[in-house]
This record gives sequence, C-alpha cells and structure tokens, in this order.
Amino acid sequence: MAEWPIGIPLGAFPPELNIPMPVEDSNPVEYAEALGESYLSYSKRSARKSEGHYLTPAAIATFMAGQSSYFEPHMKVLDPGSGTGILAAAVCEAACGSGVVKSLHIDACETDPVLAGLTRLTLAFSGYWLAQRGVSLAFDVRHGDFVLEYAAACGSMSRANRDRADPDGLDDGYDLVISNPPYFKIGKDDPRAVAWASVVHGQPNIYSLFMAISAELLSETGKLVYIVPRSFASGPYFRRFREVFFQRVAPTAIHLFESRKDVFKNQTVLQENLIIAAHRRPDGQAGDGGQVLVSHSKAAYDLADRKRFVVDLDSVLDLGSENTELSVPLCAEDLELVETMRGWPNTLHSLGLEISTGPVVPFRATRFLAYNAFDSSTVPLLWMQHVRPMRTAWPAPASGKPQSIKVEPESMKLLVPDATYVLLRRFSSKEEKRRLVAAPLIQGTLDVDVVGLENHLNYIRGVSRELDDELAYGLSALLNSTFLDRYFRISNGNTQVSATELRAMPLPSERDIRSIGMEVQARLDSGSGLTELDGVVAGTLDLSPELRVGLELAAR
Repeated sequence: MAEWPIGIPLGAFPPELNIPMPVEDSNPVEYAEALGESYLSYSKRSARKSEGHYLTPAAIATFMAGQSSYFEPHMKVLDPGSGTGILAAAVCEAACGSGVVKSLHIDACETDPVLAGLTRLTLAFSGYWLAQRGVSLAFDVRHGDFVLEYAAACGSMSRANRDRADPDGLDDGYDLVISNPPYFKIGKDDPRAVAWASVVHGQPNIYSLFMAISAELLSETGKLVYIVPRSFASGPYFRRFREVFFQRVAPTAIHLFESRKDVFKNQTVLQENLIIAAHRRPDGQAGDGGQVLVSHSKAAYDLADRKRFVVDLDSVLDLGSENTELSVPLCAEDLELVETMRGWPNTLHSLGLEISTGPVVPFRATRFLAYNAFDSSTVPLLWMQHVRPMRTAWPAPASGKPQSIKVEPESMKLLVPDATYVLLRRFSSKEEKRRLVAAPLIQGTLDVDVVGLENHLNYIRGVSRELDDELAYGLSALLNSTFLDRYFRISNGNTQVSATELRAMPLPSERDIRSIGMEVQARLDSGSGLTELDGVVAGTLDLSPELRVGLELAAR
C-alpha cells in the first residue's frame, strides 16, 4: 500500500517497535490489532500494568461499536484512553456500514506517547479506508492526561483553564464516547481526584473518573459505551460516583463477561468485566424508565453465542435506594430472586446484629503470632481456611499459617470475647463458584475466654441482643444457600465480600431464620450433612421449585 498517505513519520517511534504496514484488503480494526500485537511485544508487562493499559481485543471492539446508533450523517466521537485506537477504528467500520454516516470527527486522548502515535496510525489508515467508501474522517489525537485536560467538564476549573483544556469547545458534546479506560487506584490527594472531587469517596479508581467525565461530555442525545471492571456497580467506595453518573446517564445495555481471566487475552487481567452502554438523560429528568438488554458470555470468543435477557431499568437500578447499586440479573429467575428478596422485612441491623471485620492484621501483630503453641498462653487464631460451609474447623492441618495468638495485655485489643458468631470469608478465589462461605462459631466450642479472628474474616455478632445458636445456624444456612450467594453475585462483582454490602442485604423474618436454623442443626447433628440445605431454605421461605431449578441451572 505504497499509495497510502499516512503523513506520519515512522522514525518517530522507538526502533525496537516493529511497525507493521497495512496489508491489502485489511480493515481498520485488523490494522489496529496488528499494531497492538507489536506494542505488546515491545512493551514490558509491568509497565503496562502500572499504567493500567489493557488493549481491547478486536471482537470486543467490534461488539462495543455495535452498541451505538448511527442515524445521523455527521458524528462526533471521543475515545479517551485510546490505546492503539482499535475502538475508534471499530466505530469507523460501524459508521461506514450504516450507510447513513457521511463524515466523522474523532477525538482521542492517550497518556502513553507510543500508544498515542499508534492511534494516529490507526486513524490515518481509517481515514484512507473510509475515503475509498465515500465517508470522510477528521481526527485529533491528544497526548495527555484525559482526566486533567477535561476536568473543566465538571466545573471544577476556571474558565481560562477550561478554554485551554477545550480549545475547540465542547458545548454541543459528543454523539458517542467509547472507551476501555486504564484501571488503577489513585490517592484522594491526587490532582485527578481533586479535579473530580464530586464523585470521589475513599480511594478512587481512575476508570470511574473517565466514566464520570465522559457522561458530562455527551450531547443531549449522546451515548456512552465503556468496558470496565464491574466493581463500580456496588460497594461504598463507588457510591458517590454512581449517584452522579446515573443521574446523568441511563443504561440501555449491559454485557457481563463471566470469566475473570479470558477477556483480555495474554494480558493477565483478573477482573470481572462488563460492557455498559448508556444514553444521556434529558436535563432535569433523572427518573427511571425504559428497558435494558442484559447479555453475558464466557469471554470474547463466544460473544456471538451470548445469552440475552431484557429487563426493566428500575429492576436493575434504583436511584431512590441508599446505595444506588447496579444489579445484573442474567435470567428471569435472577429477577424473581431479586424481587423476592427485596420484599423481605429484615437486615442485620433490624435483627439487633452487626457485622465487623476480624481485628487481627498479621503483619501488624507478628510478635503475638504462634505457629504450633497450643497452651494456656495462647488462644486459637481463625483464618479463612478454618471457615467451611456450616463448619468452623480449627486447627487446620498443614495450613502454613500461625494458628494461635498469644494472650498478653498488648494483644487483648485484637481479641474478641468467646461468644456465638457467624464467620464469613471476606474473599473468594478469582474463578471460585461460591462467593459466600459462612459457618457458625458456637460459644464454648473452642474452650477459651477470647479468640483471634484474622482480618480476612467477617463476623456477625449480637449488639442489642445475644446471637444464640439457633439464629446463628439459620443465618449461616441462608448465607451458604444458592439463593443468597446468587443474589450477592447479581449485585456484586467483587471477590471481596464487604461488610457494608452484607449490612444492606435483605433477610427474611426472624421466625423463618430460626426455623431454618433448627432444621439444619438437627440434620447436621444426625449426620445428614448439607445436601438438602437449599431444599430446607426454599421450603421454609416458600420459594418456588422453578426458582430453585432455574438458579441451579444458571449457576452451572
């Protein structure tokens, strides 16, 4: 393709980077992917991870571009964190295929100078490719920090800075913002967090700032398409972001990737990712309404076979709730479960209970830890591996962890009184089927006055009342049931089981919880085991057989 007028000197790139030329009959996405493969071979994995750079696979880029609408002859598009420009390239192909779009203006922003140069190559070739098909392309690639350059969008910068960050003016906004933003945490004092303080709580992740700013930059009819970790959808750290973001945009489609490791091939990403498409809400109209197309697949390779489910928007997003969480039900049974549980009358607080995190942080308590000492000077130290479904097993053979903690005046503040608790693992492994694992710890079982609970455990305790054995067994059985585990997965994409989310989880009546506890305890005492735990829970709570079967199938 000697005639290709790229107008970009290849000598500006590092000599170690092998820049491929487009081949005959290649399209923009194919060329962007070839540039990406060269970049992955050239760059160091550690550097990419520190900058949060994970290049978008071609199949996902094409799918994301297909989430937009192409009904206008001219479109203005923004691709922040552009990488090699593969998302912009996919938009070019989709716009051309619409037969409606005649001209495109694409702005891209990228912090990495090499990637910014590769985006220019991709868009230059895209312009050449489009011109052969009667569509014109103008583009501008900015090498800089998107969050700082566009901070004016949230009104936190002076007018002079706004003009510098936005010399062309963005009053009309973008018809489409499409992005695979970087993922990494930043401090509250980071200039980027300060510039977007209205959505920051705790330690923010940079990708949420990209999303918030992009929502502000949309035109009145604009659409946003992002692939991001699912972590923003729930939890206290993203609550303020969700409040602001979903006041500005309404989701129209959500695609969930079930695998945590297969979405970004060969890039060691261990996240539960989703693609969210949303449209700008009319100014002053933040109410719910409309429907959302929810789909899911294992990864990118089976996108064509994705399963789809249409649900009312207010079933997945309740703007009036305290936490403004985004739920992702994947089937009718998921939706029935959510609606059923939202009708339950209790929470831990209403039952007079509280949930806390284990106070023993091992690296801060090393002088108190004992590996093999089981004597009057120590008490058990319980870790996650001691908590199994409905059973607390201490000590654990060959655990490699210190299983006791010394009882000294300085260590007493780390220990909790011997009482009846419900213990929960705070973390699950990346691909583990169960997210919730709970067990009762009955007072007197360990024959000590105090006990150590390591920081990777949560524990439910009595506050305004005692947590008795019956209630502890009932709560443990509920938390180990398919139903609550599935509900947690619908509303939460994290491997961490946060105390905040468990405090908000609906619970049935105390009478039902006790009935479950009595029957499960009797079965365990008789040696019947846990094989019918779901049956006990479903029978007591009068859950339909269809719901139970449907959830079992969905969990496979």
